[in-house]
Amino acid sequence: MQTLDHTSPIIVFTDLDGTLLDHDTYGFAPACDAVSFLKKAGIPLILNSSKTCAEILGIRKELGNRHPFIAENGSVVGIPDGYFVGRSPEDMGFTMENGLWIKCIGGERDDILDVLHRLRNTGGFPFEGFADMTVARLAKITGLSEKKTGLANQRLSTEPIRWLGTDDLWHRFSREIADAGLGWVQGGRFISISRPFDKRDGVELLLDFYRGKFPKSPVTIGLGDSPNDRAMLDIMDIAVVIRSGRSDRVAPENAGTVIRTTLRGPHGWQQAMDMIFKRNT
Repeated sequence: MQTLDHTSPIIVFTDLDGTLLDHDTYGFAPACDAVSFLKKAGIPLILNSSKTCAEILGIRKELGNRHPFIAENGSVVGIPDGYFVGRSPEDMGFTMENGLWIKCIGGERDDILDVLHRLRNTGGFPFEGFADMTVARLAKITGLSEKKTGLANQRLSTEPIRWLGTDDLWHRFSREIADAGLGWVQGGRFISISRPFDKRDGVELLLDFYRGKFPKSPVTIGLGDSPNDRAMLDIMDIAVVIRSGRSDRVAPENAGTVIRTTLRGPHGWQQAMDMIFKRNT
């Protein structure tokens, strides 16, 4: 396993659902000790999720997290105002919204909806998107409260869908969306449709800022549990694959070190942090 260079700054990037958050309860209590350790050590913890900005802001508040974040599978990046001293996100195409610099690197949701609706109308492709559902129906499918469901639907750059057709029809549909300049990422419950961006794109954008902030190149640690985390994990110095029902399909190829936990969700998150920082709790 790679030995941490304690003279270099460290940045931790983490997925949420099934990684830092329990897949069923969405809680993170088993990882609280490790989260507190990072905070006390001054190590940035960057949330990188398919969740929306609105959802992540609530989770950041619960965690006491004041660092930048990546939303909607890498399509949206948020930076607190004044976080990177001497470098304005405005120069990189960010816009100010309620004290946060926001950049939709994956384009606008309305443009994606236009393509999806056209394909459904002309090709008869059977799917159901967030934009098609009432709050009550979306809450039933996700298991979230109606309040949290509303936050999940405040999307800026992506549209999650439930595919309702056959595999053969999906292959046709995926070719059509590719021809329209869109991509897709299979998540835990939904397929996220967006411009061809992934979690790696958001990470690379933030790393560009951090490299200007730190005197030495940072050591990066990434944690994820599913195939849509692989792009992020591939560029980490230390990639942690949290055990899950899909983790056997996550095989980072370019990471410096790959760790696979034996525990799931936030229990695995805590386990990984203890291994990396050689902590006994």
